[in-house]
Amino acid sequence: MRTKAKLIAAAALLAALSLAGAACSAAQSASTFTPLGGSPAGGRQASADAGTSPGYVMPPFGSNVHIEMTSWLPADASAAAAVNTDKSYELAYLYAEYKGGQDESWVNYVSPVMKAAVEQSLQATDVTTESFAGTIEYFDMSVIPDPVVKGDLDVSACFDNAGSSNTSLSTGAVIPDTESPDSHYARISDELRKDPAGQWQVYSSLPAVYYPEAAQCKP
Repeated sequence: MRTKAKLIAAAALLAALSLAGAACSAAQSASTFTPLGGSPAGGRQASADAGTSPGYVMPPFGSNVHIEMTSWLPADASAAAAVNTDKSYELAYLYAEYKGGQDESWVNYVSPVMKAAVEQSLQATDVTTESFAGTIEYFDMSVIPDPVVKGDLDVSACFDNAGSSNTSLSTGAVIPDTESPDSHYARISDELRKDPAGQWQVYSSLPAVYYPEAAQCKP
């Protein structure tokens, strides 16, 4: 699906936040650390039940899109708040791509420096001229203390968009997929930090790690 746009976003964020990215680069493999609240569930965790409040914000995707977000949360209340902030950000960023870069609800979840980087990534041509349809899954989520910046948390999840397709924003026609099949399965990670008011914000994003390196992210 939007693997290429995700790569563009990661490159833009890394360029804008090189110091932050270096600070948490060791967190790309969450298995090195013990996740807060215990180990994440194996396999694909359940999505939030319909009709309940999942703690994160699901954007108003159209009926042609189905997003499966894991319901997993760590036992620690502060870490759970960070995880829900990250879920809301990831979904809001995905919705901005769905809307051709025109939605800005993701702004509510990021730091000021991150805001500039995300704005740049959403100006890419294959974001502004495309949308998508189909099913996207987030699963195998975990959260760990950032190994370098005290107080920061790193949230990671598997991202599977093999069940979706890019479409033309103007016509709705499916755009042929020219990417490697393995590029649809990735491990994504964000570093979160509290703002002066004590609210979690996404401070930086790490480059995605793709299958087969992210072996746990392919069914």
